Amino acid sequence: MSVLNEIGWTNVDGVARHSSLNRGITPQSTYQNRKAVPLKLCYLCQNIKMPDTSFRTFELHSPDGTSCIFFRCPDEHLAREWMSAVHGVLHTLLQRALVEANELLKGSQNNSGEVCHMGWLADQVSMNDSHDNDWNSDKVNGEWSKASWKPVFVALTDKNMLLYDKAPRSRQDWAAPYLSHSILATRLVHSGKNLQPVDGNEVLTFSTRSGTRQGVTGHQFRVETPRDLAQWTRVLVQGSHDAAGIIKEVNCPVIWQTQQCQLTLHYENGFTLTTQHPPDQSSPVLWHFPFEKMQGSADDGTRLLWLNFGDDGEQELDLQTCPKPIVFILHTFLSAKVARLGLVA
Repeated sequence: MSVLNEIGWTNVDGVARHSSLNRGITPQSTYQNRKAVPLKLCYLCQNIKMPDTSFRTFELHSPDGTSCIFFRCPDEHLAREWMSAVHGVLHTLLQRALVEANELLKGSQNNSGEVCHMGWLADQVSMNDSHDNDWNSDKVNGEWSKASWKPVFVALTDKNMLLYDKAPRSRQDWAAPYLSHSILATRLVHSGKNLQPVDGNEVLTFSTRSGTRQGVTGHQFRVETPRDLAQWTRVLVQGSHDAAGIIKEVNCPVIWQTQQCQLTLHYENGFTLTTQHPPDQSSPVLWHFPFEKMQGSADDGTRLLWLNFGDDGEQELDLQTCPKPIVFILHTFLSAKVARLGLVA
């Protein structure tokens, strides 16, 4: 029996049957002992499911995450060459898949906006958080290290950052991410090389933090190439800045000095606090400050937000929910305004 028969790669939507890998190959081909593997939406990586300190092995994961092929080369140099070649093909196929995804989602009721960028990343998770202990985790003196890497398909839209266990193929798949973060309340906090805690090898990573109603959620994502790192870094920063310019205004109910009020955070105009009135009545403005007046902000992580306006005093606001989303949106607005001036935020 051929070793190729042991590859448990399943065809999805007949992709393999129509794959360009099969074109021009007839049953009379010299290569009778073969298996065509469709590359579209596959995940190419190293040291995710099979640790290899010699870097002679690379992995190809199927789009649904159920199958994986390991390729072992004679040396690290040849492994890099093969990875570079396959990565180039995957990049081209991913651009086509991006266009197809936006065509599919047109008119969808659950549409989170246009998909601007998508692809596979490795998300760093702890063993306690991981629901699948099959992913790579190193052992030191018989104990698991604190970090492991799990493949995750990430899509950035003009509204959200969506995380999936597998590459979405249908509207139903796209509507069911296992995690979603508002791009407006998400910011990049690190991008560059990192040392792995166990073997000391360098990996390329970027980190994000998102303000949610449950508090701050952080991710450290790993990429395989400097090109991928630069691209994800750029689209994340630009995506949040673009969202600030599009959305422009965020409103939230607050309690200020025992009054039920509404805080408006406007991209151009700054902070405005108004009393709550029925929709058919105008709401008197209690105070207004441009962003330039703010000298600092703080929160208790639970419900209170403090805004310091210098000589005009500090305002305490009770948001009655976690203040982190509005705090992160405030930071995004300020970052976008600084970037618009041609400065580095």
